[in-house]
Amino acid sequence: MAVLDHTEAGFETLIVDHLVSAGGWAEGDPKRYDRLLGLYPDDLVAFVKATQSKAWEKLVKHLGTEDSAGQALARRVGEQISKRGAIDLIRSGVVERGIRFKLCYFRPNLQADESGRILYDANRLTVVRQIHHDPARSQDSIDLVLFVNGIPTATAELKNKYSSTGWDVEEAIRQYREDRDPRNVLLGERALVHFALDGDLAYMTTRLVGEGTRFLPFNQGSGGPGQYGGKGNPLTGSAGHPTAYLWERVWQRDNWLELLDDFVFDEGDIPGRQVVFPRYHQWDVVRSCTAHAQAHGAGQAYLIQHSAGSGKTKEIAWLAHDLSALHGGDGRSVFDKVIVITDRRVLDAQLQRQIRAFAQTQSAVVEIDEDSQQLLDALTGQTAKVIITTLQKFPFVLQKLAGDDTTAQLKARRYAVIVDEAHSSQTGNAAVDLKAIIGARRVADLDLDAEEMDGVPIEMLAQMAARGKQPNISYFAFTATPKGRTLELFGTKIEGADRYAPFHIYSMRQAIEEGFVLDVLRNYTSYDQLYRLEAQAEKELPKGKARSRIAAFARFHPYAKSQKARVVLDHYERVVRPHLDGEAKAMVVCESRVEAVRWKQALDRIVEQEGREVRVLVAFSGEVEIEDPGEADFGETYRESQMNKIEGRPLPDSRLPAEFDKPAYGILVVAEKYQTGFDQPKLVAMYVDKSLTGINAVQTLSRLNRISPGKTDTYVLDFVNDPEDVLDAFEQYYGRTEALPSDPNLLSDAAQTVLDRKTPDGQAVIDAEEVAAFGAIYSPTASHHDLSARCQRSFAAAAELEPEGLHGFRGDLDRFVRFYKFLSQIVPFLAVEHEALFQFCRFLGLRLRARAEGGVSVADSIELTHYRLVEGRSDDLDLAGADIPDPLQAIRGDATGRGAGGDIPMGLLGELVELFNERFGADLSDSDAVRPVQDLIDKVAEIGEAQELRAQALGNSFEDFERGKQDVLLEATLQVKDINDLVLQKLLDDEAVREQMTSLVMRSLYERYRTEASPGS
Repeated sequence: MAVLDHTEAGFETLIVDHLVSAGGWAEGDPKRYDRLLGLYPDDLVAFVKATQSKAWEKLVKHLGTEDSAGQALARRVGEQISKRGAIDLIRSGVVERGIRFKLCYFRPNLQADESGRILYDANRLTVVRQIHHDPARSQDSIDLVLFVNGIPTATAELKNKYSSTGWDVEEAIRQYREDRDPRNVLLGERALVHFALDGDLAYMTTRLVGEGTRFLPFNQGSGGPGQYGGKGNPLTGSAGHPTAYLWERVWQRDNWLELLDDFVFDEGDIPGRQVVFPRYHQWDVVRSCTAHAQAHGAGQAYLIQHSAGSGKTKEIAWLAHDLSALHGGDGRSVFDKVIVITDRRVLDAQLQRQIRAFAQTQSAVVEIDEDSQQLLDALTGQTAKVIITTLQKFPFVLQKLAGDDTTAQLKARRYAVIVDEAHSSQTGNAAVDLKAIIGARRVADLDLDAEEMDGVPIEMLAQMAARGKQPNISYFAFTATPKGRTLELFGTKIEGADRYAPFHIYSMRQAIEEGFVLDVLRNYTSYDQLYRLEAQAEKELPKGKARSRIAAFARFHPYAKSQKARVVLDHYERVVRPHLDGEAKAMVVCESRVEAVRWKQALDRIVEQEGREVRVLVAFSGEVEIEDPGEADFGETYRESQMNKIEGRPLPDSRLPAEFDKPAYGILVVAEKYQTGFDQPKLVAMYVDKSLTGINAVQTLSRLNRISPGKTDTYVLDFVNDPEDVLDAFEQYYGRTEALPSDPNLLSDAAQTVLDRKTPDGQAVIDAEEVAAFGAIYSPTASHHDLSARCQRSFAAAAELEPEGLHGFRGDLDRFVRFYKFLSQIVPFLAVEHEALFQFCRFLGLRLRARAEGGVSVADSIELTHYRLVEGRSDDLDLAGADIPDPLQAIRGDATGRGAGGDIPMGLLGELVELFNERFGADLSDSDAVRPVQDLIDKVAEIGEAQELRAQALGNSFEDFERGKQDVLLEATLQVKDINDLVLQKLLDDEAVREQMTSLVMRSLYERYRTEASPGS
């Protein structure tokens, strides 16, 4: 065994020896480097002479001698690199005296291209040690420079921390920042990337700017199989060095040329000043996917679990480019088309731009931003190689293709489908329609006998064929948070283990530790909400629903909302806004769209009353109609654009992200919309007033993790969730997420549960003959009238069920439909009767959805009497100490539902309220009483100017009505008999409390008077 040389020179020798002996490089003479031109002219001339002899002879003829020709060509190359950037010259070549010269030949796509292979083999890759690069500082030298045909492509500073100096990679980085002149021609204009490394760690940068240079990790990640990979590298490596992958894999001749051809690009306005070079995991995932696809062809699935901060957009762009040009050993393209599916209705402009940046021919990339005909034209045409679209357009394409001869043409091709964000939509109808359009699986592939297919419409059999794995489609699915279903659908079966795992991973842990995202659980503050209620009337109610309604009544009570709104504004102004030079943003996450409206109103009210400077925006979809008759604005309809008025004019929904980015805005209230998929790096705080579980908690809170210059901390104030539950959710996605396979028998069990549902008189709700009749006429284009007629008896039977029974039946239908959508894509066998039942249940469920459920109302029978918002601990929820979680399950439960039969537990409202108070109000005291507010309202109305107040309310805005009413409030306070002394003292001594109480009292009176005066009240 060779003895390791623990010197820096020995480390350098080890690397160079490997590159020369096994990596396809030659070692050059540092004396042959031209410090003024920043080139290795010997290689440049030798390459041109060997590959373009006629052009070279022509140049020599023009200039008289080979020396003159070589000098002229080198000068021209140097000038053009300074103007156009090195990567452009390497790919496009240069013109000298009207003669075009190629400066590099990349590997031909076709192995049969013998002439292309000869030219490719003629490339001269040279590694040179200890280049004295600076004419003004002859003692300085760069440890390694990597030249391709005389053009420097990379530099490297090496450190051996086991040497006598003890220097490690940090010293190499310091040298680049402090001891290397970024204006030097080699460092500032020629080399595309600069590496700093020791035996354990590697970093890189594409631009040196002195002390402000940012080096990015270029490491594999430290985790092994089944472990949570963090920053760094596995402890084992070739020749005793964990960083050996750099010189053995990345710098290997073929890999380095491929990297220059396919990965490096210049996206800045000044050539060579904004070079994009992939991080290790970006390079590795693209190469791993393409190598596997080249070896195995179409029909595969790849799940890529890459955390936020992984640079997913660039990964997708690189992968789309490489897959579109990938050829197999037979010389054929592995894929005829690459389809990039983005979940955004409006196509991601950044994704489009990145994919176009790599395209050799711009017409080969088509963004489907018009209609389904544009998508159909791109699919059927020959020009488009990469198609960027949303999933929602495929159902319309399917309609256009009905009976069309182009169907066979589409199904004969091979496709790579890249899914921008893999989640449950990939088991929906639109995903099946995509496979129905381009999938090659035939009805004959279903393994059904003639008896099973007898009488079944061909359209239904075609739908069955479209659901399963397609031999001509490979899926490349990206997600940071894969669900169990996503893993089972796209993941890789672990050899020797009964579970699925991602094909490639860049973990949340690694992204956090490498500084590409922030740990959003570091400053996590939970709040407890204490309530006490009083039943005003007695009634018997279903216990389950009543409990949830009681809890919702307390949580969303206007008084509670006002207390939380003040906490949010105080925390934002005191803690959050000082970040990012006063431009830090915050988000309030709400339970529903109605709650988003109420939060916006509550925040705006305090902002306006107290003259606070922060401005608030709200985001929700569609229209919100207030349906509670007890609300003052009952029947009112709210729209996002109208609530976000700018100078009196509605703000269009599309402009909200750009408006929120402006310094004037600090808080965005959201309900689902922008809760996921919203990229605002200035977001520093999140205020959570919504139950978050599992993946939803991770996706929501991860809106905070984007980095931004100067952003060092994030804050979460959570009014609802248990911090331990949130931590458990994040632990599932901190490292590699795995999933157990589903039991295919659950589908039959779910189907049987649906069929076993009985009406009160003991008859089956679903009629088997109706299912058969429905299946006999079913097709995607069948009329709603015809389908409705063939499920009418079952619809009528469902209508006979009691409200709770109907609710349970709808749950049974939904469960079976969801199971079938998923399992039909992964199980190798399907039963025709399940396809027929699926289509029947799906249609029946849609009809029943319009039927109103029996509701449980408690708002008119209870009153909130006491409330306190209690700040809990501010903790650093320790993700770093997380255990390896149990694998996910794609389908949970036994497919039989819950509460499918038996009596519904009932309880008296008063008893339920007492149980609620024992749990949430035991620690409350008189100082937490809400009732004095109602007493004050009544007393203000009695003071003698009630009629005047009513007239003011009817004739003025609330702001004018409220103005100057603090004296009225104080007078009324002194007359209320049972008011608590502590409350009275707060009102007299604390101006903020007095202002808040005045607002609450006058708002209640204002709404009371206007409601009483409204027609029909």
